[in-house]
Amino acid sequence: TRRSSDLIGQLLRDLEGHGGRHETITAFRLMWLTLTRPREAVEAKWEEFDLDAAMWRIPAGRMKMRREHVVPLPTQAVEMLRALHGLTGRHAHLFPHRDDKTKPMATASFRQALNVLGWAGKYSPHATRTTGSTRLNEMGYTADWIERQLAHAEPNAVRRTYNHAEHLADRARMMQQWADLLDQWKKG
Repeated sequence: TRRSSDLIGQLLRDLEGHGGRHETITAFRLMWLTLTRPREAVEAKWEEFDLDAAMWRIPAGRMKMRREHVVPLPTQAVEMLRALHGLTGRHAHLFPHRDDKTKPMATASFRQALNVLGWAGKYSPHATRTTGSTRLNEMGYTADWIERQLAHAEPNAVRRTYNHAEHLADRARMMQQWADLLDQWKKG
């Protein structure tokens, strides 16, 4: 796992230094800081965020499982999004499309940035979630919290019916530790 943390740190450093579109880099960081799916990150809308409460509510219609997903935001994400608001806050989307500001940025922007950086084939944006899940499990976090953070459906129907706990406070602590770990890796 030492190797994967070195790689992630290098990827995050390369991305920050890449001089590409600020919105692409910020969307990529948001995906890492929250472990959301690439599409959930790039299509995010300002109305979904409560930065004071450090909370992101992704509506059911945008989620793969068609259920609202509540995402606690680590301080790094809140600070990053407050800064972004000055740039894109007048648009509906956090990351508006370069040509048509009424639409969100395309997920292909991630692939293009990775190609430019020479990371194509070494890393796919969706791998963020796998990496996050693996590391959080290794850190000893409860599988329930990790699965909720990844917005995975509970496979057991009875358990799904009775287990509506969001574990928000626990997940907020977990994601803050995750964000701090990403910062450490990025420093190298």
